[in-house]
Amino acid sequence: MKRVAFAALCLGLAACGQEAEAPKKAEVPAKLAAGTYEVTATVKSLASTDKTPVPTFAKVGDTVKSQGCVGDDGLPAPELLAAKGDQCTVTDPYVRSGRMNVTLDCNRKGQGKVMTIFNGKYDAEGFSGSLNANSSFSGPGDYTLVEEITARKVADQCSAAGADTKTAAKKS
Repeated sequence: MKRVAFAALCLGLAACGQEAEAPKKAEVPAKLAAGTYEVTATVKSLASTDKTPVPTFAKVGDTVKSQGCVGDDGLPAPELLAAKGDQCTVTDPYVRSGRMNVTLDCNRKGQGKVMTIFNGKYDAEGFSGSLNANSSFSGPGDYTLVEEITARKVADQCSAAGADTKTAAKKS
């Protein structure tokens, strides 16, 4: 009888000593989910690169909210990452297995080019990362800008109006 009790005690202690299984992380989708995303961009730095006034009303700490689409191919539309009014083309996108690296080649009417690079990560809920923009205008006003970007999916379908909705809000 003592052997049975001892064996039961040993089994009980062994069960108590086992670590609980760690909760499983949600799997990262192979590509960014299609739909409408709401983006919050916070200006982290803004500086003139040609020692002339920067032709923007943005200031460090400002927050801009916008909406735009991610297509069925898992690639973000330019308006998700570009400044309002810029005409941009997505070039060399890498959006796979939780990583995002997207380059935008933009033209700003009457001024010149703005090159933008977004580097971040994504999951089933949205994406986040850092955006770096550098201008090369035909005249004065060249600048470098760094923004912190967070985006969350707000609808499974793309809304045409979403791309035009941009609001600026000063961060408190």
